[in-house]
Amino acid sequence: MSSGALRPVAVRGECVVDPAGWSAGDLSENDDWIVRLDDRDIDGLHEMAASFRYRYGDDANSLLERDRSDFDLGSFHDKLGEIAHALKDGTGLALVRGLPIHRLELIDTAIIYWAIGLHLGMPASNNPDGDMIGHVTDLGKDRHHPKHRGYQTRATMDYHNDQANVVGLLCVRTAKHGGESKVVSSISVYNELIRRRPDLLGTLCGDFCWSMMGEVDEDESPYYTSPVFNFLEGFLCTSFGPDHMRKGHDLPEAPDMTPGQSESIRVVEEICEDLHYSMELEAGDIQFLNNMVALHTRNGFEDWPEPQRKRLLWRLWLTVPGIRPLTPFMEHWRTGLLLKRTEPRINLRPG
Repeated sequence: MSSGALRPVAVRGECVVDPAGWSAGDLSENDDWIVRLDDRDIDGLHEMAASFRYRYGDDANSLLERDRSDFDLGSFHDKLGEIAHALKDGTGLALVRGLPIHRLELIDTAIIYWAIGLHLGMPASNNPDGDMIGHVTDLGKDRHHPKHRGYQTRATMDYHNDQANVVGLLCVRTAKHGGESKVVSSISVYNELIRRRPDLLGTLCGDFCWSMMGEVDEDESPYYTSPVFNFLEGFLCTSFGPDHMRKGHDLPEAPDMTPGQSESIRVVEEICEDLHYSMELEAGDIQFLNNMVALHTRNGFEDWPEPQRKRLLWRLWLTVPGIRPLTPFMEHWRTGLLLKRTEPRINLRPG
């Protein structure tokens, strides 16, 4: 990893110096992590979408057959280069603001979002059904059910990283109340753990069992293993997901979670809450996170009663080679969620 020359080598048991080790105050005082679209950017992206529709039609699945050369981002191209740098060698997060989603047809929004994602990495399937753009919305699921996912509910979620190098979240519609996005640097979380509870580091560098949430083929294990903190090629790379970890250890095939493991997860969750930065995602905002250096969650929310107004985020899982060494967690998800029956598809509406 050539970017390792830009920072001191990360050493287990010592505080880590890394550009991705930011604080909430850093984000509040300096908003250069927010990329604002200007009129020229918007016009260029809109023209790109119109050109795509003219050539290939309005079926969103036609996006799957194209590569990045089919999408000219216009003046936004340079800004996207800055975003890619921030994700790999900077803070590990970026927010694109100003996409006038209220003036765009749904297919135009999908084309623009897909094109931006494709210029950052390769999209991957979000679920066994092959959804390449996932829907983060309340489907009436129960977060505590062993096979239900938090993003299918309106409940407060845990601090976690997604199953891809980079995750994009485009806000299509906001909730009636709540649903604020919360992000935290996992580098800063680790450093605070070293200060507060260094005795837990050994546990967090050991394997935890992660549930596959029932999304497996018949011949596959219902869980896999990965540490939380991983020191790889001089980098600190984090994988954290309390819900998946607890459900993994609850499986009859997996070992029970030890008291030490349970305590270590609880302490990391407390640190995340102490250090987090909260933001309101507006309709048209796109949040990008490097999942190995940033954790995220969202508050619970009250939704609109009308189905067409319900809170909806579109999720892109992006594989970005070389962005950081892969943790065992990321190695498991190298190709996204692909089962024998999975057929990639793009649905623009939930359900």
